[in-house]
Amino acid sequence: MTEVHIKGRVFIGVLRGYGLINYHFHRIVGLVGFEPFKGTLNVKLEHTIDISHYATKSVEHVLMDGTKKINALLAPVILTIKREQEEHYDCWAMRDMSNVYPNDIIEVVARENLMEKFSLKDDEELVVTFFDTGKKKKEAPFMGAMRRLYGTEQRLSV
Repeated sequence: MTEVHIKGRVFIGVLRGYGLINYHFHRIVGLVGFEPFKGTLNVKLEHTIDISHYATKSVEHVLMDGTKKINALLAPVILTIKREQEEHYDCWAMRDMSNVYPNDIIEVVARENLMEKFSLKDDEELVVTFFDTGKKKKEAPFMGAMRRLYGTEQRLSV
C-alpha cells in the first residue's frame, strides 16, 4: 500500500460539519468503529485528489429501483501537525458526495474536536497522509462485455 503525503491548510468552513456528522452518525459509528465528534475539521489540500482511490468505506444506501446511492466516502488518514515536535493523529477523511466542496477540500472525522485538541488556527498548515488502496476504476459494463466477446486486441469497426 502506497502512502501519499499532501500538504493542506485548516480553514473555518460554513459550519456544516455538525449537521453532516449528526445526519450520518449511526452509519459512521458502524463504519469507523467509534463515536465521532459531531463536527469536522476542514482542510484545503494543496492539490485536488480523487478520494475514491483512498476510500475504504462509504456511507450508502440502496434505492427502491435497486441502484446504490453513495452519500459520502471515507478514507483512513494520518494528520501530521508540525510544531516543536511533530504530532500524528489517526482519523478519517470524508468527502460528501453532494459536491458542496471542490476536490481539493476534505472534511476530517475524528473522535474529538481537533481544533481544540491541537489548538489549531485558521490557515495553519498540516500534512495529510492517504493510503492508496490500489483500486482501479471500473470500466463501463458494455465495454467489459465487448472485451469478453471480441477479446482485448480486437477493435470494433464502425
